[in-house]
Amino acid sequence: MSAKNIWLTGHEVELPEMLAGREHRASEQEAVRAEHPGTLVCFTLNIAGPVKVFPLAEEVFVQTTDRIQSTLWRHSIQIREKRVETWSWGWEAYFAVDGEAETTKRVLLELEEGEIAGRLFDIDVLRPDGSKVSRQDLGLPPRPCLVCGRESAACARSRAHTVEELQDKTAQLLMESLRRERISSEMIGRLCRQAMLLEVYTTPKPGLVDRNNCGAHRDMDVALFEKSTAVLESFFVRYAALGRELYEESPEEILRCIRPIGLEAEKAMFAATSGVNTHKGMIFSLGILATATGYCLARSGKQKPSLGGILETAALIAAPAWKRDFERMPEEAQRTAGERQYARYGIGGIRQEAAEGFPSVRNYSWPILSQALQEGIDYNQAGSLALLNLIAHVTDTNMIARSSREEAARLRGKAQALLTAPEGVRKSQVLALDQEFIRQNVSPGGCADLLALTYYLYEVAGLL
Repeated sequence: MSAKNIWLTGHEVELPEMLAGREHRASEQEAVRAEHPGTLVCFTLNIAGPVKVFPLAEEVFVQTTDRIQSTLWRHSIQIREKRVETWSWGWEAYFAVDGEAETTKRVLLELEEGEIAGRLFDIDVLRPDGSKVSRQDLGLPPRPCLVCGRESAACARSRAHTVEELQDKTAQLLMESLRRERISSEMIGRLCRQAMLLEVYTTPKPGLVDRNNCGAHRDMDVALFEKSTAVLESFFVRYAALGRELYEESPEEILRCIRPIGLEAEKAMFAATSGVNTHKGMIFSLGILATATGYCLARSGKQKPSLGGILETAALIAAPAWKRDFERMPEEAQRTAGERQYARYGIGGIRQEAAEGFPSVRNYSWPILSQALQEGIDYNQAGSLALLNLIAHVTDTNMIARSSREEAARLRGKAQALLTAPEGVRKSQVLALDQEFIRQNVSPGGCADLLALTYYLYEVAGLL
């Protein structure tokens, strides 16, 4: 998996899937045309590289599909049927319309050329006989290259630009387009999904599931995390939507209303993973952040909120749970490892982190991740270093639960020593530390959750 661009993360489509996608589009076009003879509009996005489905592309696709529909209606072109499908090779939309093909093409070209991300649009208009209406048929020049502006076909034939150049330009256009839009609850859910994927894909991660190994988790692997992440996305959409809906309510009321979503999400996660706890911590902490994001977007109106405002709101929402569940917790109610550690050591874990506005993210992982990415370092290296800084400074309740307070402190000291090591030395030593974590059966799961939160906040900051 390429780790160059943080925004283009997800399933990598291989050649058999690409060929299957072409066959499917051809057969789907025939099926729609057989049912509705006449003009057919087919819309997809041109995305360079193996990752075709990721949050930025999904959001722009949905918005553009709506704009195609409204544009057709505005020009009195009747839509007889609309189909939208999602596949590993990308999103597809089909419109069977009554309009004349050349007129329909001209109308949609005006839409395409008026959009920031329009160069990524692939809007084909087919005549009743199945032939495509081309730009040349309308007396227009060929499409320009995404990167240099010269003729696109010539650059493609000569491979004038690398995949990385095309991906960077793609991400730039999608970001510029979305920054002008209202951030939807669905987009927040997609960003949550991508943040969780970025965390599990980051490699190496001592003691954690990554692309090298399963860490100290014999019952987990990357594929299981991908399955869990896909199931949980809709719940983060609900968190964000509820935050928007309850923007005039008290933090206690917001917390009361979102708790049932968390319980439903846990059930869905365990059903998808056959009882394995892949993301329980994420359901709580990322759910709080998604809710806070929706809340702040609703409160700010047309002005987009600040990242600090989102973190402060998250703290207000989480504080009642921290006070009720920990500070007033009777000894007999100490059910979880985190509750027992708070009672014994005064370590509050992720609930205290949330109630204080995630200080570990603000102090340890965010500065490193954001600076590294701004310097052009790929997300994998930046994320691995940010995680190491978290392990070195955060008292991880999961590490203590799997070993002891003393062992966790010893391993934390090893991580601290690696922070000042030269980059080449550090990489090999992190791999060695990973093996030590595995031998000791220790997993910094709390730090992994904080890394995912850091990725999420970086994504949100990009759109703000």
